[in-house]
Amino acid sequence: MSFNNENFKEEVNSLNKTNTVFYQGSEPDVIRDQIRKNEIGIDNYTGEIEWGEPVTVSLRVKFGMDYSRQSRSEDKSTYNFNPISKSYSELDSSLTSYFTSSENTFRPKLGFSVEKEKLNVNVNAGSSITQFDNYSLYLGKITNLNKNYVLPYGNAQISYRYSDSKSIWTNYNYEVIFPLASQILPVKNLANPLNTIEGNPNLIPSRSHSGYLSFRDYNFANRSGYSIYFGGNWYDSQIVSSTVYDSNRKRSTSYENISGTYSTWFGWNWNKSVKKEVHNFRFDFDFNANNGLAKGLTDQEIFEANYFNVTPSANFTYEYGELLTINPSYGLTYNETKYTNYLLSSTSNLSHRFNIQTTNYWPKNWFFGNDFGYTYNSNIADGFKKEFYLWNTSLAYIFLDKKMIAKIKVYDLLNQNQSVSRTISSTSIRDEEYIVLKRYLMFSLTYKIKKFTGRE
Repeated sequence: MSFNNENFKEEVNSLNKTNTVFYQGSEPDVIRDQIRKNEIGIDNYTGEIEWGEPVTVSLRVKFGMDYSRQSRSEDKSTYNFNPISKSYSELDSSLTSYFTSSENTFRPKLGFSVEKEKLNVNVNAGSSITQFDNYSLYLGKITNLNKNYVLPYGNAQISYRYSDSKSIWTNYNYEVIFPLASQILPVKNLANPLNTIEGNPNLIPSRSHSGYLSFRDYNFANRSGYSIYFGGNWYDSQIVSSTVYDSNRKRSTSYENISGTYSTWFGWNWNKSVKKEVHNFRFDFDFNANNGLAKGLTDQEIFEANYFNVTPSANFTYEYGELLTINPSYGLTYNETKYTNYLLSSTSNLSHRFNIQTTNYWPKNWFFGNDFGYTYNSNIADGFKKEFYLWNTSLAYIFLDKKMIAKIKVYDLLNQNQSVSRTISSTSIRDEEYIVLKRYLMFSLTYKIKKFTGRE
């Protein structure tokens, strides 16, 4: 028997000052000066009971049942600024709403497991019986939508160990994800003056098949070896947004079910450690790639986005006894998306990252560290800085029988730190810059407690 619970609560207060100006058509301008209060609560509870009956020494048949309850609530309150009282005290009912959803699932299942010296197999299958309830309160109107589902359930894991260092592992899972209350309830969301969002009560849950396979040959004693892995998801049904534009290019968005989409990934990594007297060398190489097909709806027409990205990286570490450590690394990321039946035919971007870390442990009891990095983004909109350098340095002294460490660190010595990124999705290309902390100085004092209540 087992029981698990997860409880999450988040409260966010944000200031919203926006001017939305319509230069064409008859739409009135939208001027907002507001405080938005958003409270999200998530509560998940899962209980399981299972009985295993041995058939042979290695084969066991299992019977069991699961029960889970997943609930989510979102309470949004918006207050407009009152110039008379000079406070945010006027409730804006059009931007105030309350949504809840819950999934109560009962899952009878049976399966079998094989446990041998080198082979392990675990298979489960059954049915998921779910009661799916949704509720909203918006503009004084209550909306309820309750549905019941009986869906298949199954998963399998197989692992085989060839030797102490070599093993192969694979798994399969059939997954069902229910829509959010805001996606399925026919309630209009007017928070964005350029995009009215309304749920679709005819949505069905997302259903996908996922698989994973990996092979590893790794010697833990000398920290050397390699691994190869690949996997993917195939969607029988996926929830996507459907956007319609009016003559003023104002959007109305809802949600639809799409089939035939997928995502795949592949990767490998190789590690090698070499020790020669006081010299230690470590080599690390990684390669990751993703490919997939996404679909969406614009003006009731289906478009496709076939995306591909690859991220190779290399890392080298040299250690000279306990006196010096040098660690250079390089990484490259390439993204490309090709569209069908869309405004663009394709888009891509490339970024480079180089970094070198050094730590000097001489003279005795002194530590001198440097972390220098260079980042370059090849394809980003004009007005954004495409490259920058980041240099952090620190000096530390250890004393009092190695129990006390005094340290001074200068972060972003060149005062160039920035956070700029390009994100390519099936419906947008976003170039974003975030405000980040630049150069600062930090002092720290650390005391190591070697003994506590008489124990090491």
